[in-house]
Amino acid sequence: MVLCLEISTPEGVVLESKAEAVSIPTTRGELTILVGHQPLAALIEPGVLHYGHGGGENSLAVDSGFLCIQEDRIYVMVDQAVNVVQINPAEAETARQRAELALEEAKKNRADSGEIARLEAKIRYQVIKSSVKR
Repeated sequence: MVLCLEISTPEGVVLESKAEAVSIPTTRGELTILVGHQPLAALIEPGVLHYGHGGGENSLAVDSGFLCIQEDRIYVMVDQAVNVVQINPAEAETARQRAELALEEAKKNRADSGEIARLEAKIRYQVIKSSVKR
């Protein structure tokens, strides 16, 4: 038996794949899911999701979101996700710098805590994208 992994963003489904194992960053730490895992719902932190199938391993940089496990189906709903092979480190670094400037401006203008948190999460996601390619 294998797991059915589905990753989606607000733009639509990013990935549908079979997997023997899936590791994902959650707010309670790294979670590894194998066939037969108990049903679970969890919050996802920005980080790297790894999944293996057929002896190979693939990785995606994921933003914050939500995870749901039902039987052998894994649903991952995140704000953004990109295959690590497609990441351009220079673009990620530029996006991080823009987000840091936006955060500084938001703090200076006393933006609400939700906007501050959104910008901080954006920075974390860009840092992850940059670091995963190193």
